[in-house]
Amino acid sequence: MTEPSPNEFRALVKGFFEQIPFNRQIGLEMRELDLDRLTLSASFELRPELIGNIWKKILHGGVIATALDTVGGLTAMVAAYQRMGDISWQEKTERLSKLGTVDMRVDYLKPGRGQHFVCHGSILRTGNKLVVTRMELQNDVDELIATGTATYLY
Repeated sequence: MTEPSPNEFRALVKGFFEQIPFNRQIGLEMRELDLDRLTLSASFELRPELIGNIWKKILHGGVIATALDTVGGLTAMVAAYQRMGDISWQEKTERLSKLGTVDMRVDYLKPGRGQHFVCHGSILRTGNKLVVTRMELQNDVDELIATGTATYLY
């Protein structure tokens, strides 16, 4: 298979994102992928099954961590892909299929109140085997709910 064009690569990343069953379970949808700035965003709506505190109707911390990790991981995958340069498409996909979270820190800054949430991911550093990302989760009134940093091995 030949190297995909930027638009084909965006479509492949989006297709991969949409195939992850847990993303569908929480309703996480990819919104934007900027290949030049290496940023990615995804969003989801608050649903009853995502509530962690039934009295205050706020988002479960595990859902927050999942959204941050998913966006961070996909952002890392794109950065790793670009870092690999001129190796074959087959070798790139083989290495990317093994991408995994090595470490992640989540800072919960405010309760997860809102009806709609957006998660943004960006790259802090890309090395030969590790990618470090920063992620932020905001609600529908642009309050910063949580931040995260994560390291991914590829």
